[in-house]
Order: sequence, then structure tokens, then C-alpha cells
Amino acid sequence: MSDHTSTSKVILALLAGATLGAVMGVGAGMLLSPNDGKTNRKKLKEKINKLSEDIHEKTENIIDEIQEELESLNDTELTKEA
Repeated sequence: MSDHTSTSKVILALLAGATLGAVMGVGAGMLLSPNDGKTNRKKLKEKINKLSEDIHEKTENIIDEIQEELESLNDTELTKEA
């Protein structure tokens, strides 16, 4: 069970790092942009919404993959015990 826990922690750390990097990149882009504040805020809101949707979708996909792998491992263990 500890192998699954460490794998989950690694995946969560990677997701957190990717999210932080994306947020910092968007923030830097907005600060260095030649647009006015109103335009930047509108673009930032759109990018945050898109990023949030993407993260949610990717997280769901990863959770589904982990669940499938766990089910496969459980099936393999049950087959070995029989």
C-alpha cells in the first residue's frame, strides 16, 4: 500500500508544480503586457478559468487512471490467492 501512497504523492506534487508554474507564467505575462489594466484583468480571468477547467479535467483523468490501476492490481492479487 505504501507504493501507491508514494505514487499518489508524486503525482500530486507534479500537478501542484505544473499549476504553480502556469500561474506564475500567466502573472508574468500580464505584468509585462503592453495592454491596459482592464484588458489584462479580462484576459487574466479568461486564462484562469481555462486553466482551472484544464486542471480539473486532467486531475479527473489521473484519478481514473489510478483507480483502474488499483483495480487491476487487486484483480491480480485475487487471482494469485485463488
